Amino acid sequence: MKSRSDRFASRWGIPLLIATMLASFIPVPAQVHAEQNETQNQSSTSVTRTVTIDTNNVIQDDFLGVGVNTIPTALMPGQMQYGYTEAHWEIDKKRIQTIQPKVARVWFQIDWMEPSKGTYTWDSTKMKAFYKYLDAFKAAGTEIELNFGWKVGSTVHDWFSIPGIDPWTSAPADLDAYAVSASALLEELIQNRGYNNVKYLTFYNEPNGSWDFEAPGDQKAYYAEMVNKVSSRLTADGLRDLVEIWGPEETGAPAWIEYMKQHADDAIDGYSFHVYGESYEGLGNAFSLRKGYVGNKPLHLTEFGWADDQASNWDAGYANSVIQTANMGVKSALMWQLNGVWTNDPTGGTNGTYTMWDAAVLGLKPRKTFYIAGMLNRYIPEHSEVLSVNTGGSSDVRAAAFRGEDGNYTVLVETKAGSSKEITLDFGNAAVNKTFRKLVYKNDVVQEANAILPPVKATFPGGSSLTDSAVDDEYNVIIYTTQPAQTQVKLDQVNPTVRSGDSLTLAADVIDNTGGVTWSVAGQNSGTINSSGVYQAPQVTDETLIAVRATSTADPSAYGVALVRVLPSSQTGKVEVPTFSLDQHVFPSSEVLYLESATSGVQIRYTMDGSEPTSQSTLYVRPIILNEGSLALYKAKAFKSGMQPSGTVSSLYQIGQISSAPDGYKLCMIEDGGDCYFEGKAVVAYGADGLFNYSIQENGVACTSAILGDPIPGIDKRCFVNPDIPDELPVVTFFNAGFEKPATTSARPGPMTNGWVFDSRSGVQHNNGPFQAPTAPQGVQTGYLKTDGGISGTLSQSIHFKPGTYQMSFQAAKRTSFGGTQSFVVYFDDQVIGSYQPESGSFETFKTDAFETTGGKHTIQFVATTTQGDNTAFIDEVVITALP
Repeated sequence: MKSRSDRFASRWGIPLLIATMLASFIPVPAQVHAEQNETQNQSSTSVTRTVTIDTNNVIQDDFLGVGVNTIPTALMPGQMQYGYTEAHWEIDKKRIQTIQPKVARVWFQIDWMEPSKGTYTWDSTKMKAFYKYLDAFKAAGTEIELNFGWKVGSTVHDWFSIPGIDPWTSAPADLDAYAVSASALLEELIQNRGYNNVKYLTFYNEPNGSWDFEAPGDQKAYYAEMVNKVSSRLTADGLRDLVEIWGPEETGAPAWIEYMKQHADDAIDGYSFHVYGESYEGLGNAFSLRKGYVGNKPLHLTEFGWADDQASNWDAGYANSVIQTANMGVKSALMWQLNGVWTNDPTGGTNGTYTMWDAAVLGLKPRKTFYIAGMLNRYIPEHSEVLSVNTGGSSDVRAAAFRGEDGNYTVLVETKAGSSKEITLDFGNAAVNKTFRKLVYKNDVVQEANAILPPVKATFPGGSSLTDSAVDDEYNVIIYTTQPAQTQVKLDQVNPTVRSGDSLTLAADVIDNTGGVTWSVAGQNSGTINSSGVYQAPQVTDETLIAVRATSTADPSAYGVALVRVLPSSQTGKVEVPTFSLDQHVFPSSEVLYLESATSGVQIRYTMDGSEPTSQSTLYVRPIILNEGSLALYKAKAFKSGMQPSGTVSSLYQIGQISSAPDGYKLCMIEDGGDCYFEGKAVVAYGADGLFNYSIQENGVACTSAILGDPIPGIDKRCFVNPDIPDELPVVTFFNAGFEKPATTSARPGPMTNGWVFDSRSGVQHNNGPFQAPTAPQGVQTGYLKTDGGISGTLSQSIHFKPGTYQMSFQAAKRTSFGGTQSFVVYFDDQVIGSYQPESGSFETFKTDAFETTGGKHTIQFVATTTQGDNTAFIDEVVITALP
């Protein structure tokens, strides 16, 4: 179970949420067949696997497909305050067209349409921004699940929220009025504006939690009453047959589905719920439990995902979640989340975790999630039949098979790392007389700004079977499909820079199709481009972003977008614009930012709130430290006496809280980048990759190996400072030894990496979290290690040692509020250095056996050994000391 607050970074101190069109058929060139043959050399560990597809045995006859969740606020003030423009929207819109989600759960706040009770503003600025998302999804062939009701904007607190309840998270005070509003919105969207792809209606988000739909008394009963009233209102208004109603969008609370079945089943057409970070087997258990409640009604998985971009794998991942969803008769699988956004009413943001890509203003390179989830969105057909598959009891291959409404077949296969494989798809007596195309996702996918989904890797002739002997020994997600290949357009430059009035030559390649491209420029007064891709930039006085399109001539629905950065031209008597040393980006931890201008002797002035810099703004005098947890739009302008000031340039930085420094230390400089600045005495840690030299310095120090010594030659190093001088300097450096990251108000399970590598049965938890743990002996959080569902957790960290003999100590306690005793062992590499079984509900100190090392990098690992029940141990304050 995952708290919504851990999918959302609020800038208030309270947890808020702010977490079909197919390309034309083109024959694949013969060289692709040759590539397939050339790679069919099997290793000595190759195994043979057969996936049998029974085309006569239909498991479910209307699988809606794979989709996304979307908070549609990119063009609203919360995001545009960070420099987001219509040109960035062209990037987002293109990516929606690329992945073509089959269903999008689009979130909606009532204050966007109804600033006062009963008064609707269908053409408000926020509604117009909302319509742009609906337009993009309609163009992509995506059906909409409208999430009506979510957070409550400040403009409607006086009439919408329940008195005495947090107005931002309140349920509707007047359910009859809420039902009228829902009906009015559907009438406007479907009947008046033609959004006939709005097919499903749901309400609020995870009402079982404390972050949405808050109401006094029995919240289940109030939710059921709300659903019944909306259904009745839609019936009275002649709109009920236009949409299916889904609910209750619960997470970790199947009792809500059971209650809705008993009290609102006539109004609910499909039951919806959310699961995060769950294993393949665990997801199956979650499905079975809920299917037992819903009877013959459809069940929908409307949120699933992983915070860590590296976490999706064989044990728990996007592919096996879709396979399990399809094969167990669940009707849809919607991932959280399409892309990162910010909102301003209430304030919050979802960039940095769970997304397929972060807000384009933070950079254009998508996350790994884009490639695997995008491929599943694009190629698993909508409203398809799911066919029975049999993998012969294989423990290293999973599969699901689909037959689309157009008769095309798609088979999703997931293979476990370990052995190369020869995979046969056997359709029995059914002759599939169409060419199969193979697309492959691998974890070493190259992330680049074009955001190109995996292209066709190989083709196979039609027939009753196909054999693929080119499946390597790594983890693979493979789609074999008779659908036409997706046309994609790849630009040679995605984010180029050009001076005002100058020209720039762009080029593009068409992937999985033939022909060339046509060029166009989005927006007015944005320059021109000719048929050869030569772009002529317009005259600008400040940095300006312009979207340029390259559209496939063979398939005009496919296009690429270049986000061209136009700077003011160089002029005599005018200062050159400043430059930023870092590209705009989501950085995992603190960074150092430099500002420069090509004009000598200038003063660079900057702002951090998005306002226009003036000669009175903050003066740049030394490198800027971008601190952990910060988010700021830097705007800079250069001034010099006797010259015109430069134009304004900007760059946005979001800094995460991934441990990269010893606990208690803050970044102060990069190697050879200048002085680590501080006043008085402090401890400076100089190094990288967990290997540091510690020294006590006074009033700053140059961050160089010449002064601080080189602890790890050949690696870029950094300086970190701590004003608190300990009695004894560390000899070994743990990252996140006290488990204070990532910060949470409840619990944060893995898979994730933050100093420690956490799996799905380990993580961090807060003193006030759901585990009801004893107070942390250090800080406000501890680590936890648990067993449930027959799966035992691990947490580990690889750290550097100098030669010597060491001992590790830590604090540990037992969870007493639920479950049994958790035993665990501690490893130094593969050597057991201690076995433990905390029996007390209070933290106690434990020590390992002594262990020796000749130096180098080694792994400390905590491994749960209890295999039955639901058991949890808490761990904190891990320390390694050197022994004589």
